[in-house]
Amino acid sequence: MDLIAIESQLKKLELQVQILKAKLEKLQANTPVGTVGDLRGILKGQAQSTEEEIDTVLYRMPLDSEL
Repeated sequence: MDLIAIESQLKKLELQVQILKAKLEKLQANTPVGTVGDLRGILKGQAQSTEEEIDTVLYRMPLDSEL
């Protein structure tokens, strides 16, 4: 490769890194930071489900319309 081609490729890679950094910053800004305790507080009193009810949904046979 000649010098111009290498410089061009380097600039292209630097631009790609800048774009990826900007995308990462945008994703991090949109991601809420919290804990499981926060989620439990938000959902407290919304619905009561037992483990048996949850297992029933997880392990049920699919309906014909779902296949």
